[in-house]
Amino acid sequence: MTKSEIGYFCAGVAAGALGVKFYPQMKEKLAPYLAGAMVFAQEAFGDAIKDALDAVSAMQQPGESAPADIVPAHPDASSAGSGGSAGAAAA
Repeated sequence: MTKSEIGYFCAGVAAGALGVKFYPQMKEKLAPYLAGAMVFAQEAFGDAIKDALDAVSAMQQPGESAPADIVPAHPDASSAGSGGSAGAAAA
């Protein structure tokens, strides 16, 4: 263990001890900010889950394709006129 690692460890222990000592005071002062951040995080997480579930349900529907931003187009489909399928024919 090097001197710098010992220094980081001691700084972490000191920060943890101060955090435990002043936790009730910090909790009171930071509660409004943390509450707002939690609401924002819950909304963002809910939106992300909804988008993911919509993409999964679109993939499970027979006859429907998944959204283009989830599943990229086949490489040969975009370069059909430029000889992109020649490599597939050679394989």
